Amino acid sequence: MRSAEEMVRHFKKMRTSHQNTSMYEEAKWQYINMAQGGDGGPMGFSEPDSTCRSHNYRGHPDSFFQKVCEGMGWLPSKETIMLDAYPGDPV
Repeated sequence: MRSAEEMVRHFKKMRTSHQNTSMYEEAKWQYINMAQGGDGGPMGFSEPDSTCRSHNYRGHPDSFFQKVCEGMGWLPSKETIMLDAYPGDPV
């Protein structure tokens, strides 16, 4: 299993290459979805309930996807969310 840091490096390289734009955008959407507890969407296989998460990332916790998304700037980090909150706001 690749680490979150390795995946950030991989996606940054993919983003700068401009050759896999649609693949990059799809992976971005899937990772954001899985960071928020989703399944990353259907894989399109004939197997019932075959999702990106169940097929490619079985056992990966939401926190793995959150770290990648934060490293890529796709989602704000928890620290940024805390700093942006008003003192009276429940966090």
